[in-house]
Amino acid sequence: MTRRAVAGVSLAVLLVLGGCTGFLSGPVSFTASQATVSDAALEETGYQHNSTTAMNVSRTFSAAGQSKEVEVTNWISEYHQRVGLPGVGQQKVAVFATFSSPQVDILGKSFNPLDKYSDRQLAQRFTSQLDSVSGVREVGSQNRTMLGKTTEVSKFEASVTTAAGVQFDAYLYVTKVKHEGDFVVAVGVHPQKLPGQEQKIYRLLRGVEHAA
Repeated sequence: MTRRAVAGVSLAVLLVLGGCTGFLSGPVSFTASQATVSDAALEETGYQHNSTTAMNVSRTFSAAGQSKEVEVTNWISEYHQRVGLPGVGQQKVAVFATFSSPQVDILGKSFNPLDKYSDRQLAQRFTSQLDSVSGVREVGSQNRTMLGKTTEVSKFEASVTTAAGVQFDAYLYVTKVKHEGDFVVAVGVHPQKLPGQEQKIYRLLRGVEHAA
């Protein structure tokens, strides 16, 4: 839980490290709208809402002899499904998360480093903060629908170890779309040996909701 939240923070920090310093004209703040999953999609897949958390990032820049501050509010929502693993019992090892990040508009220019990151880079960024994930490797992709848009969903395989010491091979799915002035990233993780989970991830993608 905490480690995945840290992963969300690492994405949020990208927003204030992406080269905006040359375009600051005064204190500015930007807030994303929450990206969540519909009740219908949760009911169909058996996933449950775990948390929705604001990720607030602020940083002071020095430009033209002045100090300027940018404040960015991002949102991360997490959903889990308890599944049975042989010899272990029920564990929260199937995870779906959404991350919404605002587009930063300054002096007629628009910025959001997430726009430049590939799914592979997002997967690496997401898992770099997780001690329990290793060996991330892309194994394919499919075009799916999220927020009414066709988007490429990249599929990776990885080795996961839970906080309880349970280790398993997993699939990781990553995609992003631009919607209503925000960038919305979705990430899904589940054990490879768990049947039917891939279709559940795609159903959750179709159920993502986001409004300005």
